[in-house]
Amino acid sequence: MTTDRSAPAQGRRDETVPAVAYEERLVVPWWWFLSGLGLAALVAAELHSGAPGTRAVLPYAILLPLTVVLLAYGSRGRITVRDGVLHVPGARIPVVHLADGAVLDRESLRRQTGPMADRRSFLVSRPWLHTAVRVMVTDPEDVTPYWVVGTRHPEKLLAALTASN
Repeated sequence: MTTDRSAPAQGRRDETVPAVAYEERLVVPWWWFLSGLGLAALVAAELHSGAPGTRAVLPYAILLPLTVVLLAYGSRGRITVRDGVLHVPGARIPVVHLADGAVLDRESLRRQTGPMADRRSFLVSRPWLHTAVRVMVTDPEDVTPYWVVGTRHPEKLLAALTASN
């Protein structure tokens, strides 16, 4: 006898699907693509310099796609709170080991990652993110005092962490 797990019975949660409390892709803003392509076109035009033949096309054929690939590569990060675990690019931590979350605005983020930073802290952010969440690590075996996670929606992330705890 086979059972169909694609549609769980009403009122029951399918045990094979993890509960996602929060999910955010760290996508490069659209205007970075425009700016990057404009800058790449200027550099390609400078390299071209009116030369005939292959030198006329080669800088554009290399620099423009390379710019798109690099910006797309920067967009591959994801923040997720799933099944009581905070997943960020390169690391994860159970939410039960996190406490005392705080929303960081642009200036607070600058201070927490600059002059006031603890070098043992864990930081995951992107240059285009200007807000973040700082959560203290309560695991006695972890030497990391706190995590700073850059996000576009710090209140939603903090609410998901609080709800998953």
